[in-house]
Amino acid sequence: MKRIGLDVGGTFTDVVMVDDEEGRIWSTKVPTTPKDRVIGTIEGFRKILELSGTNSADVSFIGHGTTMATNMVVEGTGARTALVTTRGFRDILELRRVSRHDRADLYDLLFDNPRPLVERRWRLEVNERMRHDGSIETPLDHAQLEALAEQIRASDIEAVAVCFLHAHVNPQHEREAVDTLRRLLPERFVCASHEVNPESMEYERASSTVINAMLGPVCGRYIGRLIGALAQHGFAGKFLFMQSNGGLASPAMVADKPIVLLESGPAGGVSAAIRNCEKSELKNAILGDMGGTTFDVSLIRDSRPELRNKSLLHTYTVRSPSIDIDSVGAGGGSIVWIDAGGGVRIGPESAGADPGPACYGRGGTAPTVTDCNLVLGYIDPDSFLGGEFKLDAQAAWRVVDEVIAQPLGVSVPEAAQVVRSVANALMAQAIRIMTVERGYDPREFSYICYGGAGPVHAVDLAHEMGIRRVVIPPLPGLFSAFGMTVADQQYDYQRPLESDLAMIDDATLHAALDELAAQGMEELERHGVEAQGVKVVRLADCRYAGQPDVITVEVQADAQGIRAALAQAFEDAHLRQWNFISKDKPVVVANVRLQLVTTTGWRGSVASADGGALPQPVRTREVYFDGHARTLPVFARTQIPVGATIVGPAVIEEHSSCAVLKASHVARVDPDLNLVIELAA
Repeated sequence: MKRIGLDVGGTFTDVVMVDDEEGRIWSTKVPTTPKDRVIGTIEGFRKILELSGTNSADVSFIGHGTTMATNMVVEGTGARTALVTTRGFRDILELRRVSRHDRADLYDLLFDNPRPLVERRWRLEVNERMRHDGSIETPLDHAQLEALAEQIRASDIEAVAVCFLHAHVNPQHEREAVDTLRRLLPERFVCASHEVNPESMEYERASSTVINAMLGPVCGRYIGRLIGALAQHGFAGKFLFMQSNGGLASPAMVADKPIVLLESGPAGGVSAAIRNCEKSELKNAILGDMGGTTFDVSLIRDSRPELRNKSLLHTYTVRSPSIDIDSVGAGGGSIVWIDAGGGVRIGPESAGADPGPACYGRGGTAPTVTDCNLVLGYIDPDSFLGGEFKLDAQAAWRVVDEVIAQPLGVSVPEAAQVVRSVANALMAQAIRIMTVERGYDPREFSYICYGGAGPVHAVDLAHEMGIRRVVIPPLPGLFSAFGMTVADQQYDYQRPLESDLAMIDDATLHAALDELAAQGMEELERHGVEAQGVKVVRLADCRYAGQPDVITVEVQADAQGIRAALAQAFEDAHLRQWNFISKDKPVVVANVRLQLVTTTGWRGSVASADGGALPQPVRTREVYFDGHARTLPVFARTQIPVGATIVGPAVIEEHSSCAVLKASHVARVDPDLNLVIELAA
């Protein structure tokens, strides 16, 4: 069985093929084609078949992740959308919350309110009203709804989001509205809040539902065209999409609910890291994914990823289960600039794939982090991507000189080193937010780095955070694509409860979870997902009465029953996160959740060469660090056998990335082909 993982990023489309039986792996990168991502994806598919000498009919599985959904929200390029809501609530998308959601801008006197997701003239009201307990106060006015449908039909609106007050308690009116709109507007994408985010808080429900609607038409067309193009090239196997929760899902389910794609690309790397940790018996790890646009940080604790159910994307609220990933605009392609005060700034703008960094030779005129790493020798212009993609070192030197060095009055290497230090500081801050600010000591974690630029900065970041072990997995520059081949299918379901835990008995909790399980199994069967051997994970969102935010904990029964176990799990989590518990306050169960997981991913090991003699350097390279240029031996990672060690200073280089060891650093290759770097205390 041969599997392919496709990860469509902002700069490159990464492709990995795995042979299950032999443990062989092939990989390649092709430029992403932002104007039509299907073109780049198919080019990557064709190239990996050519490299491996495989016929497309022999490929039985493709896992696909993409940053497309995130980019559409950030760039405002989603489908034109209308919002149909309860009369009197059309402005909820602009009112948001009394407590400002964008806390970083709370005291910014020049703050510009983000553009509303839906322009006001397409926020349409209809007479209907549900009470907070789910009883009907005002019936749905069907004649009025039909008139709104006629108005939408005569426009260029492509998607409709329906969000009524208290629909999470009783979705009857939303169901009726959706049925009517889908009947009258068969060519439009229509979704409702009870399908996307059945929770309390009307702004969050409305925002999430509108984002889902904005993504629907574009993602649906992309999915259809990509599946059709793969079929034309002879692929007839199983095709699944990576979701934000780190699990794969069928194209039909993703097309119905494309909001699950918002963290699709980064989630693939976390899925791969989980498998890596399982094999290495590594329970706690900080994950750093540095790609072309962002640096993404996440955690693995007790061999499981940290999860969240809400996030902010470009200041817009999104409520959907996802791996807890924090991102900063410090990727390899992030543009470097000098602010009005003479300070060096990085991002959030990225050079992307076109034109890309100046060293790509495609007309880029702005310096990037990649250009600076090239100037410093951390990247070799002749061996980048295995020599397939030659870099223009003179172009990088020129833009760093003109834009950074001359304004700062320093040499070009010094300017590049300043940029690298600023990038490292930004990434270290992201790690602190994910660890120190949540009660974790980063020194108790290993650091797993991936992404094309991840290993390039890994050792410096580890020093900054006091971390003593850096793990560079196989194929770090294509790790997210590899994750598509090892991830399992996962489907999330939720139901609002909003009740004091003391007022609920075990039977009520069991009934709510059993109802979710039945709903999930029915949906899996409807979409042709094999339900045998499904693992069920039960969760609950809990908070103290009066608190705005919930903590999600696993629901497990003990000798005292499910309710007592849930209360204890919540208090333990609250104490860890906030360093206190309130015995006098009631615990509220806001929602119950269910994860249905079915095994899909590859569980084998990458084939390794037998151990042999210590490798010899393949060449030398001049690298600038600690204020001096030094000539270092360069070792090819593929020539380092299992168990062998390399003592720094040295460069370890591979097809998709490289790492620079300094004095006292020792690197070894473990049995799972990870490059493990030990840093001196």
